[in-house]
Amino acid sequence: MAYSSPVIVQRYIKNPLLIRGYKFDLRIYVLLTSIKPLEIFLYKEGFARFSTETFSLNPASLQNNQIHLTNYSIQKHYIKQGCTRDLVSDPVLEGSKISLRTLKMKLKAYGVK
Repeated sequence: MAYSSPVIVQRYIKNPLLIRGYKFDLRIYVLLTSIKPLEIFLYKEGFARFSTETFSLNPASLQNNQIHLTNYSIQKHYIKQGCTRDLVSDPVLEGSKISLRTLKMKLKAYGVK
């Protein structure tokens, strides 16, 4: 059996790990070229994308895209001066994205091992 359509696998996490109150997701690219035998290629450097509003599960905020979605196409319209600037001050990436290398340094600085 052969599949020719790209597939995205994702799941919403109700209680995500936050950095300074901001939700983020990881973009790690994997290319699956064969099932039998299993052959997978992992891109070495992905990135993390941040929301531009602090996370909340308050029912009044559930429709607020800036809290729950990290897509740059949505967040670029809402990046406010200072809201995530100190989190995403990465010289390589702009807006609400940082490299995985920078994310690892930030997590270490916040005590996440």
